[in-house]
Amino acid sequence: MLLKLRLSYVDVSAPWRVLRHCFVRAQAMCQAIQERRALAMMDTRMLADIGLSRAEAETEINRKPWDTAPR
Repeated sequence: MLLKLRLSYVDVSAPWRVLRHCFVRAQAMCQAIQERRALAMMDTRMLADIGLSRAEAETEINRKPWDTAPR
């Protein structure tokens, strides 16, 4: 007896969308880490030049890397 296999349509783009989403999120996290390190190295005068207080900078510096939503 022979078995007939019927292949249904498989959306192969879905895994690629997931990988692309992960890659974009990883890039955003790396950028956030770099920017927060730069903020941590700035003195009060430099922060004032970009319109931030030390408290606002500390709040931004202490955010988790995956917390990339604008505030």
